[in-house]
Amino acid sequence: MNYRYLIAIAAAAALSGCQTSTYMSSAATDGDGVTCSEIYQAFDAYDSDRQSASALADLSRLISPTAGSYADMGVNQASKYYEQIKASANLALAVRGCEPVN
Repeated sequence: MNYRYLIAIAAAAALSGCQTSTYMSSAATDGDGVTCSEIYQAFDAYDSDRQSASALADLSRLISPTAGSYADMGVNQASKYYEQIKASANLALAVRGCEPVN
C-alpha cells in the first residue's frame, strides 16, 4: 500500500515542471539569447505546469487521502512562488522593452 503513495508522489514530481524545464533548455541553447517571445512562452509553460500539478493533486486525492495531502502540499508550495516568477518575468520583459505578462 505504501508503494502507491510513493508512485503518486514520484509521478507528481516528474510531471510538474516538465514543460518549463524543456522549454527553457531549448531557449538557452538556440543561440539567439532569450527573446521576449521566449520569455512569454516560458511563462506560459510554467503556468501550464502549475495547472498540471493541480490536476495531478486532484487525481492523487482519488487514489488516497494521504497521497492527495502530499500532492496538495506541493501545489500549495509552488503557488507561493507564482507571484515571484511573474514579477521576474515582467522584469526581464521590461529590460527588453516588452509588454508584461498578465
